Amino acid sequence: MSLALTKQKGPANTWDCLRSERNKRRKRGSTLRNKSPNKSKFNTWTRALAELASKLFLAGVIGYLLFAGYNFLISTPRFQIQDVTFRGNHVLNNSQILEWLGPVVGKNLIAIDLVTLNKRLSEHPWVQTASIQRIFPQGLEFELKERVPYARVKKDQIYLMDNSGFVLSPEKPGYGHLPLIILKGSKEKDVSNGELLNSLKTMDYFNQLSFFKSNPLQVAELVGPSRVLFKARNQDFKIQMSMDQLNEGFKKFILILDSLEEEKLKTQIIDLSFKDQVVIRERFKPSSTLISAKSQTN
Repeated sequence: MSLALTKQKGPANTWDCLRSERNKRRKRGSTLRNKSPNKSKFNTWTRALAELASKLFLAGVIGYLLFAGYNFLISTPRFQIQDVTFRGNHVLNNSQILEWLGPVVGKNLIAIDLVTLNKRLSEHPWVQTASIQRIFPQGLEFELKERVPYARVKKDQIYLMDNSGFVLSPEKPGYGHLPLIILKGSKEKDVSNGELLNSLKTMDYFNQLSFFKSNPLQVAELVGPSRVLFKARNQDFKIQMSMDQLNEGFKKFILILDSLEEEKLKTQIIDLSFKDQVVIRERFKPSSTLISAKSQTN
């Protein structure tokens, strides 16, 4: 009976022994791994460095390809500028603009610095605003807005000026109808001052009156530090005003306008620079006539 039991337990014992041996091997492997942590960290760092090296290599290849491609684009004749067009220029012709800008034709369309080119163009006295656009593969398009002459200024010679006091250039043919400002002494250095521009506006107000329809004011001469003398086109009629009281002087002129209609051909100078009165000096009479501005309002 005992022999039979021993035989029956034989396979079970063998399986237990195999399982026990396998567990022992697992424990020994786990123990070995626990005993060598430095080797595991080394393997991790090795893999990280290998991945970094591969990424750097790939980035280098891409960078080289981009560099080589850019060099090709800026050196190929395919993108050399050949067609240059201008829009918005009326006073300046194309050759004058190109002369101001310097060499443009033959430059590479991609490599050319449009910011610097636009800044250079905007520095031209006649150019108020400018923009530049690339037209691939070989074109540049310039869009300009020119300054508009508003008056002429006489210093060492006669110049054209816009409505902001910006001096454009020496006088050109075709602008003789514009108002003329005569500057003397220290005033020659300051063309863009507010007093001068206000004088031009006041001249415009006068010329809108029917009184000046056939003989408009065309010259403004700065007299001394604070007065301006307006002269009519035929030089036989003059108005003197204080630079500090231009609006008040214009209002005083409106008050006496009716009394001037019949005598305007005899009148030489109307002085509006005094407070509360108007001084009229006639062409052929040495005496002056005083008119109170206050009395005319009553």
